[in-house]
Amino acid sequence: MGGRTSTDLGPIAAEPEQGHHRLNGSPALTERITKRMAVSMNRRLTMSAALAGFLAIALASPFASGKRPALADVPPVVSGNVRYEVPNYNNPCSQNGGCVVAYNNTTNALLWSVEVYCTHYDSSLEEDVQDIFITSLTVEGGQVLVANEKGLHFAIDPTTQQVTGDARGCDKAAGGGCSYLPEGPRSTTGRMVGFLGILAVAGILRRRMAVTRASRR
Repeated sequence: MGGRTSTDLGPIAAEPEQGHHRLNGSPALTERITKRMAVSMNRRLTMSAALAGFLAIALASPFASGKRPALADVPPVVSGNVRYEVPNYNNPCSQNGGCVVAYNNTTNALLWSVEVYCTHYDSSLEEDVQDIFITSLTVEGGQVLVANEKGLHFAIDPTTQQVTGDARGCDKAAGGGCSYLPEGPRSTTGRMVGFLGILAVAGILRRRMAVTRASRR
């Protein structure tokens, strides 16, 4: 009749086994896909960790935030009939801070003003965070003594207005001197942002390690 005999059924019965063999290959494919996904995830986590670390450092920086430590309260000092003041802003000098002004304490007439030191500004940074202000003003031994945020100390002769002490950064003899940039302590907000950024980076790295271990199983 042209029909198939029982001996011809062997190959037919074997076909499901071949199909089963092909299905058994799918876990290997799944494993390859899982590994590729793990590699891709690791790359994304690495980039995220780097970005989080950069942002933490940038946001914690006083230059980036445009903030600076609070100014010291420096009250006027009276010696004889002369009153010495250190106006931080709107002073007779050419910069914010570093200016000592002497007034007649009776008439309030301006006697003289001295730019005690010079601040050189970096144009790539915000100017206000580079200002350096006076933190101490006293009169001792006939000299007006001044200290600033950089920890530098100066003495002014009230008769000649000559300034002595640490490098001023503007002495002609020093050829322009040094550039003084504030290095005051970070604010509490800056420290907190930095701490949270470190925690974020640590969490990302832990997740990355967990994904790596899972991909190797």
